[in-house]
Amino acid sequence: MENIDYEGLKGRGFLRQRQEGFFIFRTRMSEGVYKKGHLIKLAAIAEKYGKGFIHATVRQGMEIPFISLNDIPAVEADMKAAGIKPGTSGARLRAVTCCPGNNWCKAGLVDTFSLFERIEKELGIKCGMDLPHKFKIAISGCPNTCTRAQAAEIGIHGQAAQAGPSPRSGFIVYLGGCGGRSPRSGLKLDNIFTEDEVLMVIARVVKFYKENAKSRQRLGVLIDETGKERFLKALAI
Repeated sequence: MENIDYEGLKGRGFLRQRQEGFFIFRTRMSEGVYKKGHLIKLAAIAEKYGKGFIHATVRQGMEIPFISLNDIPAVEADMKAAGIKPGTSGARLRAVTCCPGNNWCKAGLVDTFSLFERIEKELGIKCGMDLPHKFKIAISGCPNTCTRAQAAEIGIHGQAAQAGPSPRSGFIVYLGGCGGRSPRSGLKLDNIFTEDEVLMVIARVVKFYKENAKSRQRLGVLIDETGKERFLKALAI
């Protein structure tokens, strides 16, 4: 299998798998929500082009293994017709993970779905964005952090604000965390932010990372290299 743009296929959601000649097709949906029609179509794609099963990923997506190279165009066409979005891999923004927040979880303090949609629609920061290295954003609705906010480049969770005449819930933000072979917890910012303030932080962090990170340098390493105080000063946080 020569002259194949494997990196380009990664960007379209197709990853090489252990078995020669086959690819894993990864999908993602906004807020991690798949509707009945999406699941039916994914099952049909798995039956037609894979081996009849689907695997749920840790980033709230679905993946279908055993897709042959020749079937990739047909899989993409079926996926697009069904309104299913491709996932990605490589040096790009990965699918944002997002718990239900206060939309139906009893523990939820903030509307995680609203923040997710504003990140994509207002900031234009979406899965597949090219970046110096892999970059993850995780949103949790409460301090339970079921999406592992502390282990993401940008991790966010809902937080009850301090008592006062107008009590409200806000957002805690962590920067520079990651998992993998050398896991680290993100730098916790001191403030409890509003939704608008969180969007500002996200936009500034992604911009700083794009402009200053070396190839294959994670955000946490860039923060160490820059220095915490200089990094926060550059972001005006």
